[in-house]
Amino acid sequence: MEKLSKIFGASWIVVLTAIAATGCHKQATVPAAAPTVAAKSVAAVEPAAEASGTGAAVADSGAPGSVGPQPRSNPQKNAAADDDDDEDGETDERDYWKSVQFDVTNFDEVLDYVDVHYIDAKPDKHRAWVEAANFALLTLEPGEEMLPESFYKARVGNPDEEGRLDGKTGPFMCKGVAMPAVVLHHLPDDDYLKAKRPVRKKGRLSDEEVLALRDKIKKRSDLYNVSWEAIPFTRAQFECTMEYVAGRMKTIQAEAKAKRAAAKAKGAEIKVADKAADPKVIDIKAAEAKPADGKSAKGPDAKAIKEKARPTPDMNRAWESAAQGYLYALDPHSSVIPRKAWDDSTDKTQDSSFEGIGAVLTQRDDQTVVENPMEGRPAWRAGIRAGDIIHKVDGVDVGGLALNKVVKMIRGPRATKVVLTVSRETDPDPKEYPIQRENIEIKNVDGKLLPDYPGVAHVKMTGFIPNSTRDLRTMIEKLAKEAPGGKLTGLVLDLRGNSGGLLSKAIEIADAFLNSGRIVSVRNRDRPEEVTSAQAQSSDYNFPVVVLVNDGSASASEIVASALQDNGRALVVGVRTFGKASVQTLYDPPLHYDYYIKLTVARYYAPSGYTLQVVGVSPDIEVAPHVDGKIPVGFREENLNNHLTPVQGRAQSPWAQLLPELKTCVDKSGTADAVAKRDPKPQIQPDYQLLKAGDYLRCLAQRPKPTAQ
Repeated sequence: MEKLSKIFGASWIVVLTAIAATGCHKQATVPAAAPTVAAKSVAAVEPAAEASGTGAAVADSGAPGSVGPQPRSNPQKNAAADDDDDEDGETDERDYWKSVQFDVTNFDEVLDYVDVHYIDAKPDKHRAWVEAANFALLTLEPGEEMLPESFYKARVGNPDEEGRLDGKTGPFMCKGVAMPAVVLHHLPDDDYLKAKRPVRKKGRLSDEEVLALRDKIKKRSDLYNVSWEAIPFTRAQFECTMEYVAGRMKTIQAEAKAKRAAAKAKGAEIKVADKAADPKVIDIKAAEAKPADGKSAKGPDAKAIKEKARPTPDMNRAWESAAQGYLYALDPHSSVIPRKAWDDSTDKTQDSSFEGIGAVLTQRDDQTVVENPMEGRPAWRAGIRAGDIIHKVDGVDVGGLALNKVVKMIRGPRATKVVLTVSRETDPDPKEYPIQRENIEIKNVDGKLLPDYPGVAHVKMTGFIPNSTRDLRTMIEKLAKEAPGGKLTGLVLDLRGNSGGLLSKAIEIADAFLNSGRIVSVRNRDRPEEVTSAQAQSSDYNFPVVVLVNDGSASASEIVASALQDNGRALVVGVRTFGKASVQTLYDPPLHYDYYIKLTVARYYAPSGYTLQVVGVSPDIEVAPHVDGKIPVGFREENLNNHLTPVQGRAQSPWAQLLPELKTCVDKSGTADAVAKRDPKPQIQPDYQLLKAGDYLRCLAQRPKPTAQ
């Protein structure tokens, strides 16, 4: 779906990449929240999903139908990239729908599943038909869309549109009659929009800039939605749209066929002329693409050679896009997903590895900065330190270059060398650091003992997958053997950036720390409430527990955190979680093996009876990511378009009465602030939230019983 991606930035990508973070599985599962894209990356890996402390971007803001054409939906990423997306001719996106057949029969089947299974028996179909129509129109080349005439008149010429409403408009004809109060808008092409787009600030946006941008987007979205409410739009208008799309597709395909034929004929003429002049002349395209020195071609001609031709639009794409639009109007987590995309995304949640230098990078202004080298990895061993500024990669200046471009330059096969030219505050003259790449493992469950807190284990989970419970227990047993006296004095369960996964695994892990009490309940539209309670087992853990969370903790993570918090079993530390409390199920449509229908079918509720939808899990102890105490803006469910509304607020945490006692203890005996300030220029920045969790865990362990009871 290049067209949707090009026009709306990450809006379409969110629909596809949401599955990379979800763990929804067939029947009775909880998927993760849609991911945030942060201007932070592990060198030679992928952009980090954790949003806290990165100036979280506004995702989904560009989804058609909810706001119409929008500023690119990731302001932080695009501030860094400055509109040079795919400038090198490469892309990590894959067209998973290319081989999937999808027509009106498939579309109607999706609607049947909505009627039978969707959480709301009477969803807003008016809006869904509008979204379905506009998603289909956007597959044309160039894209088109229907807009309320009042919205168009109010917004055309507004500088914030950055030229998006400058295209031609006219009436939309349905059955020979102009649709009242609606205009058909022809989107300007990409080159025009790029020229109209102002020069953007490099690097991350400040929290204030993010909030201001969110406010602009919300006002535009509200106007768009209110404008559509007054205009009748049903299946009849949608069918007119698809008839129009089909006609335009025939024209586009005929034009594309003629262009291919002309290009083929011209190519043949050039080849004949070249051979007539000199039989030894190498084919012109091959010569331009790879000069004699073996290096990649440079300049405009080389770029043109490297550009990949966009596939000609067809009705297969139009119907699939219409289904996506219909579902996206219902909520941001329902969609149709190619089976291959699902398989690839779930593979990424498992233990994996990459080949690189092992350093987390971020971007500040127009500079690439090392946020932290990973201890024991090549960058760390080479002497790279937190705060280092990378000026060159293998002698090539990377100042002002987008973060993803720098990462691509740094990544490479193991046993090969990359040279970073780096400066730091204490040594401003740039120096070269040769670093040999190696294979670096990334585990779904990883852990260590905290050096400043004897016997305290830190276990981090990145997702809830089939092996999570087993791997967690194995890691706890391993760390217990390494602890003084062969016994742990406490556990920090780190769920920061954990976007969720399998409901069954969330229940198992919560149950491992609970002897009794409710874990979670699920309420479906057509079934009785399903309540899951803890069962006492000999393998239950009884040491003190602190759960670390942030705005990247979603879905299954929130189930574990709320279960342990509401039952008074674990203290929750960090910042408020994402706030996704909806349950999705994957359906295999009959006779269609190559895609799934993912629908929101239920809400889940915390033990105290509130649903975490939008409100999330509030920590008992709010702790900023850094010692400066600043809580970042973050990105949560409430920032997604079309999210389910919250039902009611949460009850008071059972830890509330003990907090003054615990805070007094931490103030007297806590070491987090001292450790965080011990070295003003450390090679690796200390994890302040983790240190604070250690302080509270130590104070919990001093109580007769390390629970809220």
